[in-house]
Amino acid sequence: MPDTKDGRERKGRNKRRQLEARLNERELTAEEEPPEPDGVDSDYLTDPTELDS
Repeated sequence: MPDTKDGRERKGRNKRRQLEARLNERELTAEEEPPEPDGVDSDYLTDPTELDS
């Protein structure tokens, strides 16, 4: 079967529907609030007293 623009567009729409359905399912089964982080990675945080003004 030859590759046609119409076929690619249809495949793209089907893929989009599939991804949206997966996202909706994840939202329905997710907890109300995300879990709190376990700790803080201090390598990327800056102490406010060390900032240059």
